[in-house]
Amino acid sequence: MLEQQEIDKETIKIPKYPRKGWIGVDLDGTLARTDTTLHPLQIGPAVLPMLKRVRYWVKTGRTVKIFTARAGDPGSERMIHQWCERHGLPRLEITNRKDHQMIALWDDRAVGVLRNAGVPVVPLPMGLWQIVRLRLSQMLGGSALVQHECCRQSLEQG
Repeated sequence: MLEQQEIDKETIKIPKYPRKGWIGVDLDGTLARTDTTLHPLQIGPAVLPMLKRVRYWVKTGRTVKIFTARAGDPGSERMIHQWCERHGLPRLEITNRKDHQMIALWDDRAVGVLRNAGVPVVPLPMGLWQIVRLRLSQMLGGSALVQHECCRQSLEQG
């Protein structure tokens, strides 16, 4: 069994991206938790595995942009910059537009599709017990177990 620290390191680095281009990261539900108890304009707490990934990408010279529907509203953008600063991130560009320089988009709602084929990319199948364990862990706030299970499942699948 891998140590949690090793899992975190490997989770953050996968996949590896070139230094050219930019990585889009959705805000609500991906980088920040969606919380129905908050006002719709407020930003939830950080999703730590994503926050670590973004910090790693920035630290290693990748360009990261916040990709959100909130882009273009000065008040929302100010809140996003303040949120990033509170969480140890630099002043990232905020956008709601893709371009040919975007190399990846991390989003809780997107469905990956094989280029030029229209075939959806689906996650590796998980057994019922793994799904139940992950869901229970999520409900109890155990993100470390969720990360461990996802990494373990990926290693087992090949």
